Amino acid sequence: MSVVNFKYPLRVFYSEDYAVGSGLETVTKSRLLAKMIKEGRVPRVELVAPKIATEEELLLIHSPDYVEDVLSGKKKNIAAGIWSKKLLKSILATTGGMRDATIEALRNGRSGSFSSGLHHAKADFGSGYCTFNGLALAALVALEKVGEVGILDLDAHCGGGTADILKTHKKVRIADVSVCSYDEWRPTSKTRHMVEVVAAPGHYLKTVKKALKFLEGVEFLIYNAGMDAHEKAGGMDGITLEVIQEREMLVVEWAREHGVPIVFALAGGYTWSGLTLEEVAELHLETVKAFIA
Repeated sequence: MSVVNFKYPLRVFYSEDYAVGSGLETVTKSRLLAKMIKEGRVPRVELVAPKIATEEELLLIHSPDYVEDVLSGKKKNIAAGIWSKKLLKSILATTGGMRDATIEALRNGRSGSFSSGLHHAKADFGSGYCTFNGLALAALVALEKVGEVGILDLDAHCGGGTADILKTHKKVRIADVSVCSYDEWRPTSKTRHMVEVVAAPGHYLKTVKKALKFLEGVEFLIYNAGMDAHEKAGGMDGITLEVIQEREMLVVEWAREHGVPIVFALAGGYTWSGLTLEEVAELHLETVKAFIA
């Protein structure tokens, strides 16, 4: 693993396969975000196509029966929509993107993938638009190189799937800060698990800072950078663009100051509270901007 260096161009993993096969924002918003990057909206960002996740990798995080059901199409209704070859390819690409982004971050200090639909996927089933848990796979990949991995989940909803797969792992620390109790999970360790559902917008950034303090000492950070905490993207009134911008800088500055390699996933961000899909993608662009600041 190399020294964390934020001078390198930011390599972000994405391919056209990410946005094929479903009409869900979880799937389609990545295409708009990639378009913004190609238009030069953020400098020093390179888009790189990942290799798809393999069956062997999926079996590291999910049960054999569940993996077979999804890969074969035996299970027609999956978390991301109605099964199709195109949707399966999208899911495998975004899952593989988290693996490749993790390898890149271990090498050069930071990376990301325009992946969504990850943290609700349990070992035996998918839920909440999440079919395979790329965060869990990223953690296991990172642990091949480092002694302890942290997962910071700032999606609006709790990451019960990630906890289901990894909470017994003694080398994984999870800090989960949400604004909604959906998929809430019970910590089993005071030193490795933090779960807080924020009840008021004035407490949000304070709780994010608390989560970062909790993660001090990890050697690699996986950041689930949900934009659905934003008041118009599915989240809480009072969590504005300015709050989101400060949140992203808090996370990136923490990684920089502690010399911790960091990888991000897009996570949630929706149109049901009044934003257009392009406006949701604009919010996700704040994560990219923070990573190259």
